[in-house]
Amino acid sequence: MDCEIILIGNELLIGKIRDTNGQWMIEQLLHLGIKISRITTIPDDLEIIKTTIQDSIRRIPEYIFTSGGLGPTYDDMTIEGVSMGLNPPCSLEYNDEAFKMIQFTFKQRYPKRFDKITNIEQYLVKNYPNVKKMANLPKGSKPLINQEGAAPGVYIDNSFTNGRSKIICMPGVPAELQSIFSNNIIPELKELKSAEKGVYHERSFIFHNLSESKLGQKIVEIKNKYPEIWIKTHPHKRMINNHLDYAVELHLTSFSNKENISKNMNNLYQILHDSVEEMGGNFIIEEKQFTK
Repeated sequence: MDCEIILIGNELLIGKIRDTNGQWMIEQLLHLGIKISRITTIPDDLEIIKTTIQDSIRRIPEYIFTSGGLGPTYDDMTIEGVSMGLNPPCSLEYNDEAFKMIQFTFKQRYPKRFDKITNIEQYLVKNYPNVKKMANLPKGSKPLINQEGAAPGVYIDNSFTNGRSKIICMPGVPAELQSIFSNNIIPELKELKSAEKGVYHERSFIFHNLSESKLGQKIVEIKNKYPEIWIKTHPHKRMINNHLDYAVELHLTSFSNKENISKNMNNLYQILHDSVEEMGGNFIIEEKQFTK
């Protein structure tokens, strides 16, 4: 199973805020054994959102996750842009279930005020006219409850894309995205993964007293024998007793349902581990292993 992540917001592209949503989703997805094939950051721009969704649909991932742009303000345009990018393009329509979710949030957030109001919908439309915008969803889509905020998430099934890809739109506020993802999406992904054979494997160790480039020669010699395993080195530097120490993490990852993948991963790990030892490297952290 594979997916793509699209992060939407001008604030991400001017450095106003640092993305944490993409990193958090990647961690959750990897622990479910799901491959992230692409992550994209784009501005609040209807045309760019539309074409980015169209491009993603053409690549046919199982899931497309978007973050940001679901609020009530003029620059919250993700849902409109996504609807334009569907196959075929889809109009927005008022979703009563979504507006009930919004009403519930206001009632929970301001109980003293809203307990006295008999018609919350009328009150919100009159006093917070922009709020209704968050209930305008692509025709045929489903709102997802947001327990941390007002804007519902949006679930668009594969009949509106390419027959395979499902699109999940979530707010950019981290607590809201995490709530929607944890309560609505993770249970579905777990159910789908239980019927799938693909597995994510990860192994690593950290060493020093051996340069990254020297080990790199060995990696070039051996990598083609294990095409299903990605070999990556990550240099680190740290201060030890007022001296700068350079270390390297060797990281092996694989998404594979081959029967011999565990054996191949272990073999490659041992070959590279032995190579570091033979070249005079010293291990700092011997092992990190993860299989899902």
